[in-house]
Amino acid sequence: MFDWLAVDARLLVHAASALYVVAFLVKNQLTLRSIVLVATAMYIAYYYFAPSMPLWEAIWWSVVLGAANVWVMIQLFLERTTFTLSHEQKTLYEQFDTMMPGEFRRLLKIAQWQNVEVSQDLTQEDETCDALHFLLHGQASINKRGRHFQLEAPTFIGEVSYFLARGATASVSAMPGSTVVSWPRADLDRLLKKQPGIRIALHSLLNTDMAIKVAQS
Repeated sequence: MFDWLAVDARLLVHAASALYVVAFLVKNQLTLRSIVLVATAMYIAYYYFAPSMPLWEAIWWSVVLGAANVWVMIQLFLERTTFTLSHEQKTLYEQFDTMMPGEFRRLLKIAQWQNVEVSQDLTQEDETCDALHFLLHGQASINKRGRHFQLEAPTFIGEVSYFLARGATASVSAMPGSTVVSWPRADLDRLLKKQPGIRIALHSLLNTDMAIKVAQS
């Protein structure tokens, strides 16, 4: 009986090795690691059944490697899903649809949220902004060269100053009842240097936002 198990268990090595070959041909990281996880389980079964005595050292190290693989799979899964985001964060993410959920989470880590109770100045005309703002809910009061008007959410505020590194084109104040998300310039610059994917996605959003405002002006 045990000899039959040993012979049959040897087939696991061939099956597991074949799965590794398939994994090397797969580009999708989550699929690749899923295949590797199955192959690792087959190796563990082989180390247990094929020898006369289980190879516990190989089994334990295979378990460790499998656990590390599972951990990375969880991270990859979180990179692609939004279920851990709060309702407000998901509402904001709907406006940042050029980003992967994982990229958006990194952006959230440096974000500052503010529920405005009294009028809050966000930018001053001709002065460089120290943060990029996003009006998620509510309205903003605009004063541009003596002209007064209101801006409705959702929209970026201070994007021209941030994007072009020059003074703001208008003085903007968030009205009571508004929700504003802000990213300090220094923190955002550091993040964008480390994460080129986020930089490209954010610049695309800012370009679109500025184009819409130009068309509406």
